[in-house]
Amino acid sequence: MTNSSHPISLGRLRPELNIVRTYVVLLLSLALGCIACTSASARVSDVMDHHRWTASDHGPSSVGALAQTADGYLWLGTHDSLYRFDGFEFEKFISAEGEPLGVVSALLSTPKGLWVGLRAGGVRLISANGELQPVDPGLPGGVIYSMAEDPLGQVWAAADDGLARHDGTDWHPVGKEAGFAERHARAVHVDADGHVWAASEEQLFMLPPGASAFIPVAIKSQSISKITSSPAGDIWITDRASDHLLRLKKIGHATVQIEKMAAPRSVSIVLDEQGGAWLGTLGAGVHYLAEGQRDDKDPFRSYTSRDGLSSDKVLAQLIDRDGTLWVGTDAGLDRLRRIALAPLALPVGAGSHALAVSGDGALWVGTDNGQLIGWRGDSHFTFELDMPITALVNSQHHGLLAGGYRGIFSLSEDGPVRIAPLPLVSAREAAVRAMAVDEDGAIWVSINRAGLYVWADQQWRRIEPVSNAERQVMPVTASLDLAGRPWFGYRDNLLVSVDDGKLTRWGEQQGLDIGHVTAMLHLPGRTWVGGQHGLAYLKDGRFYRLELPAAGPFQNIYGLVAVPAEKHAGGSGMDIWVHSRGGIFKLPAAEIERVLAGGDTLLYSSHDHIGRLPMDPYKVLPVPTAVYTNEGLLWFATGNGVVSVDPYQASRMTQPSTVTIKSLTADGVDLDLSGAAVRLSAAPEKLVISYSALNIAAPEAVRFQYRLKGHDSEWVDAERSRQAVFSRLHPGDYEFQVRALGGGEGLNLPDATLTIIIPQVFYLRPAFLLVVTATLLTLAFWISRIYTRREKMALRTRLEERFQERERIARELHDTLLQSVQGMMLSFQAVADTLPEDSRARRSMERALDRAEQVIAEGRDRITGLRGQMAPAEDLAAAFQTLQRDERSGSAAYRVSNIGQPALLRSAVRDAFYQVGREAVLNSLRHAQATQISVTFTYTPHRFEMLVADDGIGIDPVYQRMRGRPEHGGLRGMYERAERIEATLSIKSDAGKGTHISLSLPGSAAYERGVGNAQTRFSRVG
Repeated sequence: MTNSSHPISLGRLRPELNIVRTYVVLLLSLALGCIACTSASARVSDVMDHHRWTASDHGPSSVGALAQTADGYLWLGTHDSLYRFDGFEFEKFISAEGEPLGVVSALLSTPKGLWVGLRAGGVRLISANGELQPVDPGLPGGVIYSMAEDPLGQVWAAADDGLARHDGTDWHPVGKEAGFAERHARAVHVDADGHVWAASEEQLFMLPPGASAFIPVAIKSQSISKITSSPAGDIWITDRASDHLLRLKKIGHATVQIEKMAAPRSVSIVLDEQGGAWLGTLGAGVHYLAEGQRDDKDPFRSYTSRDGLSSDKVLAQLIDRDGTLWVGTDAGLDRLRRIALAPLALPVGAGSHALAVSGDGALWVGTDNGQLIGWRGDSHFTFELDMPITALVNSQHHGLLAGGYRGIFSLSEDGPVRIAPLPLVSAREAAVRAMAVDEDGAIWVSINRAGLYVWADQQWRRIEPVSNAERQVMPVTASLDLAGRPWFGYRDNLLVSVDDGKLTRWGEQQGLDIGHVTAMLHLPGRTWVGGQHGLAYLKDGRFYRLELPAAGPFQNIYGLVAVPAEKHAGGSGMDIWVHSRGGIFKLPAAEIERVLAGGDTLLYSSHDHIGRLPMDPYKVLPVPTAVYTNEGLLWFATGNGVVSVDPYQASRMTQPSTVTIKSLTADGVDLDLSGAAVRLSAAPEKLVISYSALNIAAPEAVRFQYRLKGHDSEWVDAERSRQAVFSRLHPGDYEFQVRALGGGEGLNLPDATLTIIIPQVFYLRPAFLLVVTATLLTLAFWISRIYTRREKMALRTRLEERFQERERIARELHDTLLQSVQGMMLSFQAVADTLPEDSRARRSMERALDRAEQVIAEGRDRITGLRGQMAPAEDLAAAFQTLQRDERSGSAAYRVSNIGQPALLRSAVRDAFYQVGREAVLNSLRHAQATQISVTFTYTPHRFEMLVADDGIGIDPVYQRMRGRPEHGGLRGMYERAERIEATLSIKSDAGKGTHISLSLPGSAAYERGVGNAQTRFSRVG
């Protein structure tokens, strides 16, 4: 068969009713659920998706037996043991006793469990709970080649030493008395009608239902290796030693019609749902014989190692309950399944596909290389528009419209006709983003970076912008609701509808929070919009987000299409198909209504990885990307072209299994999960939880979410990872939850949970930590106190040494220098006294003596300054007792006293009080002309006070207000020292009535050990 497609000029329309290329027809027929070939040249790789697991993928090799148990797991019998496969990981079966199974030669799944035939002889039964039971009594010896179960639940086994039947208790050999007079049995099979078929090395036998003896069938064979049957009752037989395939049709009770077909030497055969036969060979890979192609000279199509098969030596085959073909070879395991998304054959280089469905049901595709291509049945049409087609829309008034920088074109019987050029000067730089035709026939056109325009009455009219934002100049998508009103979606949460010229806006204030509005769907009673951040629906004038279980797959939605939930069934609700950056998803109508009514997690099906759909880049032009044709096919424009899917074929889903938690590891140690909860001995540094979900058809499409209650507040998107890792968990009770999302053709699976208890170890208990903390603080306090005391003692020693040195210097200066100068002055004074009073020499000498007296006074002040600080260990009262003696001036009575028990003062406080008191005493001695001077120190628990009083002439009130004379700094210095330690200084003085100078400070600030210690000391003294 041949097919051709020729460009059609703008001037005329020349539809070519050609048959689509062979492989396109094949793929479209696949989408309709039928594997049929129109030519022997079609390849298996054109219609099947393939994946393989070999030793490099940590998979087993030499897979000689395959079976699927009721729970959905795939079991593999290999040259070294038995493996279980969940679509992602291979698990080697190990019995509770650790008994090795050895080489597995045959597998059979029954309601009782999995029957395992061994090459070394014997059968084992693995129950549903994983217990291994030997089932050997009465079984013939030698290799177990095959097993089958009849309608009565009896298991038949073909062994090297004969045929046997298990009645539920024991094995019973089948021999001459039962019509099987053969020493060896090579194959056994039970068909849908209950006939038991058994083969020896050279003869085939049949046991009709209810019969007591086998009947020989007139077939002589060299080496029958496999017997199978079709739903119609036909029997298929492979013979590894011949080049023929046998098909037997039953005629009557015990009569068969034999058909022999040339075939490669095959060791296995399985039949698919469409009646096609898959043959496994020992050197030529897999061959496919389609139903209805029996008489072709070369009916087989092959799939070999050149196409990707793990090996051309096929040992076993199985078609599982989902219709997936599994092939076991000497190198590994292969999976072949129908391509769910059938690609559409488009010209090379075509991209950015705009989609639309015309009024007659034809699919139209506009490409960026200017081609407009339509499909109607087996016919297709091609037009050249000489511009990138960036928008397509169908309308009742104008038919199919195509938009691009050259304008708006309508497809008529005479070909594409331009309705109007774009209303721009430099239209070549523009692009049509979206179009809609209202019920009056006006064409609404969104032009990139220009705005929204309407073509009506043969002229353009620009619609005033609905927003001042630069990003909202023009809509990015357009649609018509069920009443024919146009709707426009903008960037950044803006949606506009037009009704009789009136614009209605929806934005964030109306609940719209999906980002750029890039897809719309109008259904009776509900409008849906999709965008950057998911899906929302309009209800009572507000938009509400549809809570989806995983945000990632539903970001950047490009297309929304509604399809009846059931084919040819009205009122069944509308499923919503979503095309997003994450792929193609179906939201079932029942699930949508359940969630909108307050239900929890929405269940959906995923069709992204089944059809090898790429992760589309962020789409800009054109949208929407999904349409539904009258033929019942969904079409999607993806990054790899245009693909189709039959929504009802893709919706055939099996019952999903539960998610399982497989292991829990704490710091590298595996923990037992058999109990209701796992109790750890201590808080681990690292906790690893492994989980999985059974999906052998499409494990790569399963996404997971988990959370650890007590640690995670939200679900964590794990994508395809099957491990959760936690570090340094605190003691407490946790519940680990994991759920699977999507899953190829399976709905979301129920959650799996695991309770984890991390106990409080004694050294992490609050009481223990409190005791340790208190102990450490106490220890730190005493260490600090000892250190501080040592530092104080060292400081005091240094200060005493410094004080003693100052005292020595002052004493020597006083006893030597000043005394000598004083003596010299007396001598000069004696000389001066001998001179006449009016003598010029005497006057000069008197002036020199006056100057010498000033020098002596200044020297005495310097010596007093050297002695101005107290010794570190000296008591204040003792220090003031020596003050008058050192001063040696005046004849006033001088008294120093203490009130209360003297307490240890802070060094800064003691020095400040000494300096202030010393200045007050010296002023009284030198200037006050006092006869009585007293210094009193008062020690109380709450206050320390010093009072210096005299009965002298007092201080001038002016100088009191000025805090001393300008040329003297005595009073000012006293105030400054008091302020430095935040003490209170009070000076009371009246002319002729003496002076009282008081300096006080709270006990908490004055005493070295604070108020408490001071109080304790005073109470003992009292």
